[in-house]
Amino acid sequence: MNKITHYLIGSFFLLILLQGCDYNDYDNPPEEIGATDITTTHTIDQLKSMYTRGGKVIESDIIVSGKVISSDKEGNIYKSLVIQDETAGIEVKINSSGLYNYYKPGRVVYLHANNLKLGAYGGTVSIGSIPIDKNYENDFIPYPVMENYITKGRMETPIMPLSLTIPTLRKQYSNMLVKIEDVQFLASELSLSYADGKNNITQNRTLIDNKGNRLVVRTSGYARFAETKVAQGSGSITGILTYFNETAQLTIVKISDVQLDKPRF
Repeated sequence: MNKITHYLIGSFFLLILLQGCDYNDYDNPPEEIGATDITTTHTIDQLKSMYTRGGKVIESDIIVSGKVISSDKEGNIYKSLVIQDETAGIEVKINSSGLYNYYKPGRVVYLHANNLKLGAYGGTVSIGSIPIDKNYENDFIPYPVMENYITKGRMETPIMPLSLTIPTLRKQYSNMLVKIEDVQFLASELSLSYADGKNNITQNRTLIDNKGNRLVVRTSGYARFAETKVAQGSGSITGILTYFNETAQLTIVKISDVQLDKPRF
């Protein structure tokens, strides 16, 4: 009887100990030391320039590297890893959520493009897998084979955004981190939230400068800050620039990048 009692007591304390260990700390996975000896063959701009209408399958051992500028932690970016080097930025389409746990902003990654496909939507070029559905130029890289195409490099200082104004926006900055200066949201939108978080509907809001130039801010209805009212003042806002045909669009990575805390002009 004593042996049984001792066994039960020991099991009880072991259970308490195990409960105190967080094996699901997805926000803080162990930091990894990334590869440092991979030789790149092209810049991101050179890779993107290979795109042709209908999409382009890469059939050679092309390797580019860039720093991660995206994060899906706040839900405004989905199944995407956006990387940037000194020449350009590109979206890497990956069929997985929670990518921020493994690819934080500032992480250098090496993209092995062989057997992937460049595609475009609304004129913005991305890279992903060869699609089954021919209505799309490319598709999401399946998560189980993701590491066949992406190698983690070292963790470095995150990229500083390119400081621009609305009139200086250009398509060459697409999928790059930018900081738009001297703007505010339209007065008619100040009572609105960034998106419809209740019904998970993506919506657009409009930034304006003191000369009337405008820029779309596009926010997912699944973003954690979707139901937050737009910032009321003026100042700067940082995000990832994309284009839908000729329309420039800004995607906020995290709500703290909205620095519209000065008086309205």
